[in-house]
Amino acid sequence: MADFIQSKTKLTVGPIERPPVISNKQLGLLAVVLMIWAPFLVKRVLAGDTLLHDSKLWLALAVFVYFFSVSGAMHNIIRKMPMFLVDRNDPSKLIFFYQGSGMQLGAEGFAIGFLYTVVGLLLAFVTHLLIRVRNVTVQRVSMVFVLLVSFWAVKKVIYLDNWKTGYGIHGFWPNSWK
Repeated sequence: MADFIQSKTKLTVGPIERPPVISNKQLGLLAVVLMIWAPFLVKRVLAGDTLLHDSKLWLALAVFVYFFSVSGAMHNIIRKMPMFLVDRNDPSKLIFFYQGSGMQLGAEGFAIGFLYTVVGLLLAFVTHLLIRVRNVTVQRVSMVFVLLVSFWAVKKVIYLDNWKTGYGIHGFWPNSWK
């Protein structure tokens, strides 16, 4: 900044003194506080009673990272995509889904990310919790529900992809099945 001012105004700027971020007194106080707090921290770490030991927190963070990944949120942040657009024909309406493969709105990504997250959480439910249920009827009914909801979610994702791009996704059937 001083060089810029000197080059533009031809004025001499004296030396600029920058104090340290933490003074010596603050550093000493911080060291004393850390020494007093260290035994309590070690006790909690050994007892497994910290946020890093909380499995529910890790589960929530994993679901968030999964949703953030499949929703395209990083793409929307980097490209500065809007969440929605105002309809040119009717300014009182908002457009959340833009037809065409050249652009994706933020709401589109969040909708698809939500559907993928639902399928992922249902798969986790089936593989981690449903196997512990002893009642076979409850397992079967739950499994049918999970399959129907997952099928519906994947069908909606495929429908949106077909609508946006115009390309149809179809299943492959072997020649012997026809």
